[in-house]
Amino acid sequence: MVKIVSVDEIKDFRIFHKWKPGHDAPELDHVTLVHANNGSGKSTLASLLNPTTSASGWDAGVSVTIDEAGSTRQVTSPDDPCWQNVVVFNHDYVENAVRIKSGTTKALLALGPDSVQRQSDLERAQAELETVAADLANSQNSVTRAERLLSTRAKAAADEINTSLAYRYGRGYNAANVKKEIETGLDDAVRKGIDENALLSRACATEKECLQPLPTTPPPPPVSVHTIRVILSEVPVVSHGERTDLTPRARDWLETGTALHNAEDSCMFCTGTVTQGRLTELQTLLTHAENSLSERARRMAQQLKTYLDTVQQWMSALPRSNAGVYDDLGKTCTSALDTARISGEQLHFAVTNAHTALTAKAEDVHTNPTFEIPTVGSIEINSDADRTGIDSEWPTLVIEPLQGVITEHNARTAAFASEKTAAAKCYKLFVLGTHQERYRAAHASVTAAREQQQTLTEESTRLNVLVGDLSGGEFDPGPGVKWLNDELRRLLGRDELQLQVLDDRNYSITRYGAKVDHLSEGEKTALALLHFLGSLDDKGRGTQNLCVVIDDPISSLDSDIAFGASAVLWGNLLGRLSCRCGHDEHCTCRTGKRMRVDQLILFTHNFDFFRHWSNQLDRLPPQLFKNNSGLSYVQLELRPRWRTATAATINRRRTPEWSTFGATGRPYKGSGPDVYKERTRLRSEYHYLFARCATALTTLNIGSATYDEQMDAEALLPNASRRLLEGFLAHRHPEKMGGRFRDSLKAGIPHNADNPTRVVLDTYLNRYSHNEEATMGTPLHRPETAKMLAFVFDYLHRLDPRHFHGMCIALGLDPHKLLPPRATPYSHEELAGRTLCMDTQCPLTSLQDIDARSDDTVSM
Repeated sequence: MVKIVSVDEIKDFRIFHKWKPGHDAPELDHVTLVHANNGSGKSTLASLLNPTTSASGWDAGVSVTIDEAGSTRQVTSPDDPCWQNVVVFNHDYVENAVRIKSGTTKALLALGPDSVQRQSDLERAQAELETVAADLANSQNSVTRAERLLSTRAKAAADEINTSLAYRYGRGYNAANVKKEIETGLDDAVRKGIDENALLSRACATEKECLQPLPTTPPPPPVSVHTIRVILSEVPVVSHGERTDLTPRARDWLETGTALHNAEDSCMFCTGTVTQGRLTELQTLLTHAENSLSERARRMAQQLKTYLDTVQQWMSALPRSNAGVYDDLGKTCTSALDTARISGEQLHFAVTNAHTALTAKAEDVHTNPTFEIPTVGSIEINSDADRTGIDSEWPTLVIEPLQGVITEHNARTAAFASEKTAAAKCYKLFVLGTHQERYRAAHASVTAAREQQQTLTEESTRLNVLVGDLSGGEFDPGPGVKWLNDELRRLLGRDELQLQVLDDRNYSITRYGAKVDHLSEGEKTALALLHFLGSLDDKGRGTQNLCVVIDDPISSLDSDIAFGASAVLWGNLLGRLSCRCGHDEHCTCRTGKRMRVDQLILFTHNFDFFRHWSNQLDRLPPQLFKNNSGLSYVQLELRPRWRTATAATINRRRTPEWSTFGATGRPYKGSGPDVYKERTRLRSEYHYLFARCATALTTLNIGSATYDEQMDAEALLPNASRRLLEGFLAHRHPEKMGGRFRDSLKAGIPHNADNPTRVVLDTYLNRYSHNEEATMGTPLHRPETAKMLAFVFDYLHRLDPRHFHGMCIALGLDPHKLLPPRATPYSHEELAGRTLCMDTQCPLTSLQDIDARSDDTVSM
């Protein structure tokens, strides 16, 4: 058995902040009836007693004292096993316990959290399955499109290779081959170093014949450039070597004299005249020297003439064009031929110039002819050695490039088959490389689409299994349908709604035999409440061990069925008694009776509901309370009051506080009947409001109100005082009910002299009553509260002094402390709007003008 004794601490959950009950706070009993207005923390407390719906509150810290089989302990964990025996009916239960879905022919109704959750899970799974099925179809289309694009990319590469290398592959190289080999394609860096056209040309080349070797390269010219230039610059000089018949002395003289007497008439040494004989001899010697130089020049010219023929023959033997060379070598061959030909022409041109110069020298040895050598690589003429001072050499025949082309061509021909195959393979890899990025992008799209399709397929399989599990198997829909229909008719007072068991999971529900498309909030609450009560025995637990917490069972019900709900609750919780020995309520043993559950905690904001239960509890038969039967009860109020957060701060906040409503537990005759009478009277909402307003005014007037009590009065009493006046005026002027509050006030005191009082009451009560929204940053300070309350009681006294004094007597109040103080007598205008008070103890009686009394005066 589990009984909650008290809630000891709530650290931080909604309105409760660092909260602990006061030292004189009452404990909860087997039956705990709690009245609390909206916003006072009752729903928060009910939620905390169901830890599954208040995890944040328990995480912050909650402490509850419970009684288990007579032993008390503290519970601070939401996972404590005691919560298995605590069941809570509140708004969350209603939301989770009733679900209606319009089917094709019948409205499906799921009752109970388990059934609703199962039905909700099923509908969610079915909706997800529909979504996944649609996504799967779209995914299949995406896969198809991606695969089609991939095949298009592969086919484009295959077509390019087939078109370029048709001789090799024909139509045999297809998209399938591309898909296998695409990753072997050459990357960008490698392709940049390859001439695509040349590579394709080699791959598509036709086998050629071997080229003939080049003709033998002529040797260098037989005479050096230097030797020729020396001959060309040489002057005929008589040398003693020319006359071998002369004595050495004569040869010396001749050699010396020739030089000294050249073209002179007299000898420089002997000053003698040069004779004709001597001149003739000298001329003979010079002629001999000229002939010798001419002969040497002629012989050199002849050598060069023979060399020119050799060069010309070599040039004539060179290939005339690149015909017969492989296409990709054509340009290189042409360039090499031009280079060889130009080098030959340069050599030929240089030798020809030298031959011409030597010929000229041979013909006239006294001339000094020059010859020019062209620059290598051009036939343009350079300056000769005489002008540049450089002894140039003969141009060189450049045959290496041409020889390289011939060598490569012949090597290719020798290995044509393997070279062509390698070129074709390289070109294929080249083309695959150019298509590689586009193919990879398409392949990535295919992979992503297939992965999504696989994920959706797995999700579809999972959801199909889940839908099958949720759709199949037996599932107890809850309380019996006959009991539900009977209790629903009892609660609603009508039988328009009917339930039938539809299948293993749901009911069907009809209204007047027709399909129901909508349930009101009150009807949902009624169904949830009935299911809650009918399911207390579920899951194999005994109800005698349960603590049942009910929060505002009629908050959403129409006023017409509120008492029906009260009767259903009473009948199912307190009206079904059992003997403590285990037998039913008809057992006659002396162990005593007990209610169906171990504890009932009932929260309500509805004062009529609270009053009805309070009366029923107080009227239970006395024999039910013998032997500690478990039917002891307490009636409490939970009110938020303004309190200082901590002693060190001035911050104030609304803090819920417990208080006892009248006597605690069942009152027995002769044991303090006064508090019992007070509770009896307070069951009237009008008495309750009168007492609250009077108590607050008395506390404010005598100056004993703490700051917190003053804030309570300022925050709460505008509503209470207005409701008090509305109740009074509804009885006094019933014809004004339902109209404006201002019109009811004016009907009570219609005279113009009372207009200021009406304006003050109407302005204050209309401004501050029913103000349920807090204004951030606006301090709560209404110093006129005491004055306004005095106006309210003066208004009641002015219209009906007998009623006012009767309420004071009934509630034990001092009228002197409620009516505003006055020192001057009333004027005739003021008395015109008053009912004269005949109570000699009233502080205002002596201020009335006796002569103005009318026949309407009602004697006390």
